[in-house]
Amino acid sequence: MSDNNGSGKGIYFIVGALVIAVLGLGYMYFTGQSADEPDLSIEVDDNGLDVDSN
Repeated sequence: MSDNNGSGKGIYFIVGALVIAVLGLGYMYFTGQSADEPDLSIEVDDNGLDVDSN
């Protein structure tokens, strides 16, 4: 009989690293999308021009 000690450890390591990478990239993608706010806001109304910088 063959000895299969540790035969699946490499696969588990690779799959775990891929899962962590996908979760990390997903977190960076979604937090980057919600954090995009304009640095400059310009409004024109009856009272004139309003410039607001964040």
